[in-house]
Amino acid sequence: MDVGMHLGQSQRLEQNISPQMLQSIAILQKNSLELETAIKAEVEANPLLEFDDEPLGESLDSPSESVQSGESDFDTEDASRNSDDSTVPSLDFERGTLEDSADVDHGLLDGSTPSELNWAQYLEDGTDHTDTLYRDSVNQQKDPDDAWDRPQKDREASLQDRLLLQLRDWNGTRELMAQLAKAGCPEVRFRSLVEYLIDSLDENGFLQSADEMAMAKVMSDNDPFIIEIEKVIRNEIPLEEASLPVVEAFHVLRSFRPRGIGARNLQECFIIQAESLENFPALSLQILKERFDDLMALRYAKIAKDLGVSTEEVQQAVSSLSRLAPHPGQQMSSAPNQVKVADMKVVEKKGRFEVECYRRRVQKRLHLNQTYASLLNDKHLSKNDREYIQNNLSKAKEFIKAVDNRFSTMENVMMAIVKHQEAFFRQGPAFLKPMILQDIADEVGRDLSTISRVTNGKYVDTPYGIFELKQFFTTGIKQGSAANDEVIGSAQILEAIKKLVDEEDKKKPLSDQAIADALDKQGIKVARRTVAKYREEELKILPARLRKAL
Repeated sequence: MDVGMHLGQSQRLEQNISPQMLQSIAILQKNSLELETAIKAEVEANPLLEFDDEPLGESLDSPSESVQSGESDFDTEDASRNSDDSTVPSLDFERGTLEDSADVDHGLLDGSTPSELNWAQYLEDGTDHTDTLYRDSVNQQKDPDDAWDRPQKDREASLQDRLLLQLRDWNGTRELMAQLAKAGCPEVRFRSLVEYLIDSLDENGFLQSADEMAMAKVMSDNDPFIIEIEKVIRNEIPLEEASLPVVEAFHVLRSFRPRGIGARNLQECFIIQAESLENFPALSLQILKERFDDLMALRYAKIAKDLGVSTEEVQQAVSSLSRLAPHPGQQMSSAPNQVKVADMKVVEKKGRFEVECYRRRVQKRLHLNQTYASLLNDKHLSKNDREYIQNNLSKAKEFIKAVDNRFSTMENVMMAIVKHQEAFFRQGPAFLKPMILQDIADEVGRDLSTISRVTNGKYVDTPYGIFELKQFFTTGIKQGSAANDEVIGSAQILEAIKKLVDEEDKKKPLSDQAIADALDKQGIKVARRTVAKYREEELKILPARLRKAL
């Protein structure tokens, strides 16, 4: 067989995406905060881009059209006030600008300062205003309740980091260290075992076994203590039958705060917390250890019969369990709160809904650097400098064009959504109609992938709150087999199920079939399995047997 190199011709069809198109796609996909970061980075990298001087009084987030008209009206009104009454201070003066401090300095120089000026305080603090920004930095006595003086907590530390700090401060007894050394595990080795357990915790504080790849590495390292820890986590061997270093590593981890950390399941988590609480009822602890499955199924009568106590005693014991946390790791969670920044706003004007795009301050101030651009007219400019300026000028224009295209595309998509979901904006989320991405793609004449990028991570401010654009795309359930039968949106079904559960008799909660029958009486035909799916996955509502109240 000939495997040498040959020269030949072929014909094929390819689609190559230009760098400008790739940049436009990347900018379209970014949310507001990511776009602001990208703009700042581009301005730092490209000298042909710059920011205008920031005008005073401009808000951080404002619709571009309304801001322009609002600024002109405000300036006109402010100017008229100053012309009518010269004694009215300007806006800059009221906000404490440099002119404010300059007036005070001139007053000190010409001797026109008020006679009641506290010179002792002025010489000590530098001013007689008690609400000055730097008052606490010059005062010797600080208010202990002032939040500025409190040590700030490290909000970025993860659960593992905070547990490692507790491990660092932990000191074992001399007898324990001697026993561990006798078992072939010195203190440094023992601390590494606790660190391994800490790294095995999930965000809720429960121990999770290693995956296949990590487990393969554990087996290749052939560390007997780590292998034994994995067997305990997988419940292949009881903890009580493990070696002393492994047992003590579990005990040390479970002694850390918050209590319940290091459990393998919910039952173990509750028991760890209950045993650490003072005066915790013995019956409650017994129920956790011996009748946990019956407790989860709310079989209180069976628990009372098996333990030889009354149902009232069981109810009282169960009420003590409210002191226990089912997810102790979340008490130390450092996950940042999700910030929703609206990119657009839907407002009603004269009976019609209009879309206003927000342009943040950085985005509005972006423009070309005319100083560098004007150098192209210089005949004495070198060839390399001319090429450098031309290349960066082209990049700057393409970047500004991509940013502007992002807002125009978002506005067109949102206007199409408002057109399809007008009932939502007039009557509320329960009237959200079934809609798919292809419906909007056909409406605006753009590709389906473009609609997906626009709706992902972009938020709009509506009369009913801030919603992500992709939330307007929902599925529906057909109410019959005919082609022209009505399709009811999932949002309306979810709202109906939630309302039925909220209004049900808590002593006799509705089953999934009962909910389906109740929906059928309202004209909504939904199968029982669909009700169960919506209840569990969308509404996060427990089944009827777990919603039952005594």
